[in-house]
Amino acid sequence: MRAIVVEQPHRWRVAEVPDPVLREDEVVVAVKACGVCGTDRHIFEGEFPASFPLIPGHEFAGEVVAVGKAVKNIRVGDFVAVHPNLPCRLCDFCRAGEEHLCENLQAYGVHLPGGFAQFVAVKETNVHRAEGLTPLQAAWAEPLACCLHGLQKVGVRSGERVLLLGCGPIGLLFVQLLLTHGAKELIAVDPSERRREAAHQLGAIAVSPDELLARQSDLAPRGFPLVVEASGNLKAVELGLSLIQAGGRFLQFGVCPPEATVSFSPFALYRREITFVGSFSLRQELPQALALLQSGRIRVEPITSHQLGLDGFERALTLMREGEALKVQLLP
Repeated sequence: MRAIVVEQPHRWRVAEVPDPVLREDEVVVAVKACGVCGTDRHIFEGEFPASFPLIPGHEFAGEVVAVGKAVKNIRVGDFVAVHPNLPCRLCDFCRAGEEHLCENLQAYGVHLPGGFAQFVAVKETNVHRAEGLTPLQAAWAEPLACCLHGLQKVGVRSGERVLLLGCGPIGLLFVQLLLTHGAKELIAVDPSERRREAAHQLGAIAVSPDELLARQSDLAPRGFPLVVEASGNLKAVELGLSLIQAGGRFLQFGVCPPEATVSFSPFALYRREITFVGSFSLRQELPQALALLQSGRIRVEPITSHQLGLDGFERALTLMREGEALKVQLLP
């Protein structure tokens, strides 16, 4: 089969590799679409821990073409989305139901062969039927589930004003989720005019960072009760912390470089009772994400800007790096 192989950071190729070997508790998925995530770019650039050589891709959906003899609930022909995480189920975090924080966590596309390939073998427990969805839609289930996980940690109170920093693919999912969950007014910030326009079309008040600061007195006279950071930009983190109101909640969702630090006032955190929350990956939100996609309440077609073949991987990374793309998907 054909697959993208990242030999080491900054070195990749499209290669003919052996078809996956099917174990008895696995199914083989013929990948129909796989989203290119910011994490994939970080892996390629050596900024995210991964196992090399690697077939990346963890946002994927496709058709089941083979099942192991111990598989009971999935059949050949089923159309499925894939939960990428494989926890050990033995450590203290797994036993407490926090499997995404597993001390021995592995994931398809990060440590194990992922979806930038024609076929992937995955555990039966990691696939969820995605009836009624197109491959384009179903490949969004994993990032949408991650956003749901983050939102559940901070909540949205009906009628409140929210600040969203970053209008990339994740930010555009958050625009829809925040408004769907009751935000009265959503200020979405991004330096890219194209991304601001996409956020505006989805119902946000979209401004540039400079415009936010210039209009701070009317947009946020007392700050925001909820700030969602979805860019991973250190300046955005510091900006968001400066604009949160007393008693507010801050969700750090964007992936900053592991060695990066920001400055904040511990006294302000204490005195103003600010809640600072991190969100990593997903737990069991994938079925909820699929239900939202099936309902049509979350629209992903307008925020999918490119679909490319495997040979387009480098172009996908360039488009993302330069801010010229919304979501890019690869179609093996």
